[in-house]
Amino acid sequence: MRYCGIDVSGTPSHQQLCTLHERRGGDGLELVATFYESGDVESVARTVLGFGGEAVAAVDAPSGHRLDLLAAGQPRRAQLGLPDGRFERHRVCDALLFRRRLPLYPVPAPTQALASWERWIGLGFELFVALAALGLFTPEAHGALEGRVEPGALGFGRLCETYPDAVFCSMIGHRPAPKRTPWGLQERIKALQARGVVDTDGGLWHRTLDELDACAAAYAAYTLANGGGSWVGDPREGVIVLPVPELLPRYDPLPPPARARLA
Repeated sequence: MRYCGIDVSGTPSHQQLCTLHERRGGDGLELVATFYESGDVESVARTVLGFGGEAVAAVDAPSGHRLDLLAAGQPRRAQLGLPDGRFERHRVCDALLFRRRLPLYPVPAPTQALASWERWIGLGFELFVALAALGLFTPEAHGALEGRVEPGALGFGRLCETYPDAVFCSMIGHRPAPKRTPWGLQERIKALQARGVVDTDGGLWHRTLDELDACAAAYAAYTLANGGGSWVGDPREGVIVLPVPELLPRYDPLPPPARARLA
């Protein structure tokens, strides 16, 4: 089985793919990471689909437009207890994460043209279309807006949406330092290593931030295939898969380290 994670870029030729596969090592089960050169939507999709029925994929991008399920007067607002005027231009999954201090960019409605800075969203839409043969993960929610990814979830689709920032926060248990800082980078790498991810070509410290985000997405795909994860959102407009069975109410940063006063 190949667990594929894709970090979507606004530059068409810079889509980043990482895959994980299982290997028995001296310390038990390992997840061996393979990092691919960046490429366009077509080449990444061709590579993933080339794994055939062995592919499970998680993409760091919205799977579709918002359907305005949280617009003023919609029943989902009362179900979530949203205050008037908040989250009206968010998808349900985005609002559920935003309230946990896991903010995402608003996703446009079908009638809205994408702004230039939203180009990556359009490329994400293209990627989901290109990978449609895998089947978009659409759980049987029975009205729920959050649930666990149980064994057998691949029966509901082998392609899902994820969010690497939330993947790392959920694995660590708090909001880590910014990923461009040494400590933030170390926290993210340790979170992957603690779950058995190994990079046999020099180690994860040699990888770019985009590659690490793709690796986090691949781990979300792993939990989709093997259980132990969770999903949030309304399946009608898309759910986000994360690699923990239950999310915390909030993901706050740790307090800053103590500093003594000067004389």
